[in-house]
Amino acid sequence: MSEYSAVIILESVPEDLPMTLLSIIIPNYNYGRFADRFFSSLIAQSMSFDGVEILFVDDGSSDDSIEQAQKWAEKIECEKFEILTPVRTGKPGFVRNYGLERAKGKYLICLDPDDILHPDFIPSCIETLDQNPEIDLVYTDYLENKLDGSREVRLPKFSQAHLRTQNTISPAAMYRRKLWDSGIRYKDNSRYEDWDYWVQCLMAGAKFQLIPQVLYNYEIHETNFSIQAVKDDGVAKAQIVLNNPDFFHPMVQHWASDHMRGRIHASAFQRGYIPRPEDIKALLIKIETGLS
Repeated sequence: MSEYSAVIILESVPEDLPMTLLSIIIPNYNYGRFADRFFSSLIAQSMSFDGVEILFVDDGSSDDSIEQAQKWAEKIECEKFEILTPVRTGKPGFVRNYGLERAKGKYLICLDPDDILHPDFIPSCIETLDQNPEIDLVYTDYLENKLDGSREVRLPKFSQAHLRTQNTISPAAMYRRKLWDSGIRYKDNSRYEDWDYWVQCLMAGAKFQLIPQVLYNYEIHETNFSIQAVKDDGVAKAQIVLNNPDFFHPMVQHWASDHMRGRIHASAFQRGYIPRPEDIKALLIKIETGLS
């Protein structure tokens, strides 16, 4: 043993040291063309970004996304703007997880860089969480923009029953970091990864709150991951059920398993809709009647 011993001094963190208020995770792949529009809406928020960190996570873009992020990193006055470049996976869930693992904020939110925030979006989410400690996750109505027009999407008041059959939570939801710390992660085996994530939050005991105001624009275009997801609609829905079996009726669990096996009595049903037990019963009766 050496005659010298190392002495490690652990300095306690002062209780009044300010914590990062919000971590904004921006998963990106070849969305450089939207950067000016998105970041312009970010800096137009009606609040200071002194306690806000921005984590831009690029999934191996081949366009000018990194250059655009570097440009805006110099313009935005915030606590930290970090550009992260993990190895490309092509899986948005992994990209989000990569950023969330490095986030320090009291509140967390993932924002897609092709969307447009209204000035009161972030302040309204933070204020709702600050004033309602019993609420863990907040989301808002939004304006859906397509090439053929726009429409306001007014979401229903939160209901567990709704989440069992369809995703009624907007993608841009803000939540307390305790949900992430509890072990919830984006899964890569369902293309409806947002829906699966919200189910996990609910299963962890999270309380949801809708802010009934249109506070951001959700842009739909040919390269949206969500557009690609509808091609695997049935499998994506079935995987949500299999990932979270305790949240679904046993009959729905059987439907999910049978759908994955390609069985005739376990059709995909309508897009974006997980069947209820009564829907499955009605289908079985129809099949049996047709065969008799």
